[in-house]
Amino acid sequence: MKRTTRIKKKTKHRLWYLGVLAVLVLVLVIFNLALSPMRNAKKQATQLAQQYAGLKEETAFYHYNRNHTYYTVAGTNDKKQKIYAIVAQNGKKINVYQQNEGISEASAKKITQQTGNVKKITHTALGMHKNKPVWEISYLNSYGNLCYDLLDFKTGKVVKTIQNI
Repeated sequence: MKRTTRIKKKTKHRLWYLGVLAVLVLVLVIFNLALSPMRNAKKQATQLAQQYAGLKEETAFYHYNRNHTYYTVAGTNDKKQKIYAIVAQNGKKINVYQQNEGISEASAKKITQQTGNVKKITHTALGMHKNKPVWEISYLNSYGNLCYDLLDFKTGKVVKTIQNI
């Protein structure tokens, strides 16, 4: 009788462990599927930057989504120049800029921190706004509200700001 009880308990434990394992596998599969579109976009943008901008080494990737979506690949080209290749979502337009033609990501963050009531910067991206390259800095202000600043890539001036979303 005791033996049967032990076997039943072992079977219950095994089924419970299998259930937990199945849930973990399901979560990982869903997470992987959720990231798949961004991985594909990064791969496509990088390939286009290699083909049209001579990108040899990628150092950063940005996703910008305002009125239009852009993917930016930062890196070094075949002439050893540091560049940003800003690729439109449809892949039909690529803007290439020398990194030294404008402000860096770190400078954009610093400008935003100096101009506003910034508690925490949550996202930084380089994209296009009205046919000009801009840094988008999203952050939480001291009230915990989401805010955005668009900074002109070449001058660092604030192009647009949205507060307390």
